[in-house]
Formats: sequence, structure tokens, C-alpha cells
Amino acid sequence: MSVAGLKKQFHKASQLLSEKISGAEGTKLDEDFLEMERKIEVTNKSVLDLLSKTTEYLQPNPASRAKLNMLNTVSKIRGQVKTTGYPQAEGLLGDCMLRYGHELGDDSVFGASLMDMGEAMRQMADVKDSLDISVKQNFIDPLQHLQDKDLKEIMHHLKKLEAGG
Repeated sequence: MSVAGLKKQFHKASQLLSEKISGAEGTKLDEDFLEMERKIEVTNKSVLDLLSKTTEYLQPNPASRAKLNMLNTVSKIRGQVKTTGYPQAEGLLGDCMLRYGHELGDDSVFGASLMDMGEAMRQMADVKDSLDISVKQNFIDPLQHLQDKDLKEIMHHLKKLEAGG
């Protein structure tokens, strides 16, 4: 450490010591400054989280879907009727936007924008959930039933016919 740096550290220490002895208060930070500091911290965290969630939104994780399928299979084996829905990437991103938008507050333009966009993303996730449920009930389940019951029975009879013929 240079002599100038050592002098500076010594001056800080002596100032702190004299404040403690005399009971003098150090410089108080302005409330506006503290609020700006908090908002910058929240903005920084939000941008990091938004980058991660947006990347996941654009390139969904196939491992999550595989894990969900396994959990649904386990719950069917246990006899539980309610299956877990796929956590839509839009919903995760919307929740992230809403959380940071509320932390920043309505008076922040960025916070208000995050809340508006977060609500729109949540609505998209709800619509996508409805679509997933509809496709499963009206398309996948009937096809699965056809394969598991009717086609399986027909294949069984064809094998019997070939063996007997």
C-alpha cells in the first residue's frame, strides 16, 4: 500500500474513532438515494433472472418435460387422478416479470412495464394450459384408448387367426 493510501485509511479510522467517542453521527444517506440504490439492485437482479427465463422460454428444457411425464406416470400408478400440469415457460417468465415489477413499484416505468408484460405472459400460459388440456382430452386420450383397447384386441385376434389358419 502506498503512503497516500495508508494516510487515507488512517484518516478514515481516526474520523470513525472520533465519531464514536464524541457521539457524532456519520453522514446519513438521503432517502431518495437509498430508494434509488434499492431499485438498481432489484433491476440488476431482474435483468439477470429475465435473461435466464427468456432463454428458457425460447429454448424449453426437455428434461423438465421428461421429469413431469415420470411424475404423472407415478401418480397414475398410485391411483391419483390429478396430474401435474407442465410449468409453461410463459407462466414462469410472467411470474418473474410480475415479481420484479412489484418490487420496483408502479412509479417505476420499468416496473410498470414488467407488470404489464408479466400479466400478459401469465394469460398466455393459462391459454396454453387450456390448449394442452383440450388436446390431451380430445385427441391424445382417445388415440391412446384406441391403441390400448381396440387395436390391441384386433392384433390379438389377428395373431389367433394366423396361428389357427
